[in-house]
Amino acid sequence: MSEELTLKEYIDNLSSSAPVPGGGHAAATVLGFACGLMLMSLRIAVLKKKPENRAALELEMKLSELQKRSLNLAEKDSESFMEVMKNWKNPGEALDRALLASAEVSLDISSAALELLSLIEMEDLRRYSNIITDVGLAVSLAGSAHRGGVMNFRVNIRTLTTEYAKTLESKNRETELRFRRIYSLLRGEAERLAGVV
Repeated sequence: MSEELTLKEYIDNLSSSAPVPGGGHAAATVLGFACGLMLMSLRIAVLKKKPENRAALELEMKLSELQKRSLNLAEKDSESFMEVMKNWKNPGEALDRALLASAEVSLDISSAALELLSLIEMEDLRRYSNIITDVGLAVSLAGSAHRGGVMNFRVNIRTLTTEYAKTLESKNRETELRFRRIYSLLRGEAERLAGVV
């Protein structure tokens, strides 16, 4: 989401018939929201009580950096998709390069979602018990961001047969497996603490 837009303006743009912002942009933006919820939770549950907690301050820094990177990925997704659109009617090397670049951005989005869950996994979620719904929603939003990245990746990579494309496909599979494992654990723990299950 462009920093100059209000949330309503962004949603209006997302709802329009324009090709961007689209699903990849939304996935990366949702990941930014997930980072924001986890930052809020950390600041309320930990840093408000112990502002000098080194581990919490380090986590805060990592979450802030990941949030900025997520929003940058949203813009990169739009840029790379416009390159695909520009070359769409002329199949060949230029289109393949554009699809590969777009696939890389999509993989970066799903990898960033994995990074967020890996940071949350290091936390004892019991200390967030009073705001567990916010942590749980951060996990769920990361799940949506990850799925969006994976789907876009697969669409962009499916016609490419280079060795580099195969390497990216292997990395995508590895990211998916790790994400599913951590997501299942964190979602289950958050729901248990919230009394959902």
